Amino acid sequence: MHYSVRYPGSTHDSFIWNNSRLRARFAAGEFQDYLLLGDSGYPLERYLLTLFANPRTRGEERYNRSHTRTRVIIEQTFGLLKSRFRCLHHSGGSLQYEPRKCAKMVMACMYLHNKCVRRRVPLPEVLLKAVGEDEEDPDDPPPLQEAADARLRPPPGFQTRNNIVDNFFA
Repeated sequence: MHYSVRYPGSTHDSFIWNNSRLRARFAAGEFQDYLLLGDSGYPLERYLLTLFANPRTRGEERYNRSHTRTRVIIEQTFGLLKSRFRCLHHSGGSLQYEPRKCAKMVMACMYLHNKCVRRRVPLPEVLLKAVGEDEEDPDDPPPLQEAADARLRPPPGFQTRNNIVDNFFA
């Protein structure tokens, strides 16, 4: 697992990603056999796949549906963590500790959550209702749209994404 505590909580995810060591490692080809999924706030890269802004084929539509279903699982997991461990939910305010200590607290919550899942500790019904209720952060900028000249200069991950569509969704 990789995490960064260099930026305040209001910093947009894509800015943190663009300045992370993990991104540099992906860009250098260290993780050639792995792909990441990003929302429209991230650039399409050969290792970071985003949705088609305007799917034109059934394959592209299927890819988008699959991508979205997969990302929903991630978002629901964040919701479960925030529900099970209220210290992570914004309704209780922010964690009033040094960033490194906050990172350790989040990691501890993730560890404990995984232990609960393995031991089949059920979530209280109140928590199950809260999952998925987290709304989008109003401070996040609107999603980026694909550049108008994308046909002239395709993003680095254009071919990777198209190959995946052709091989698995067409």
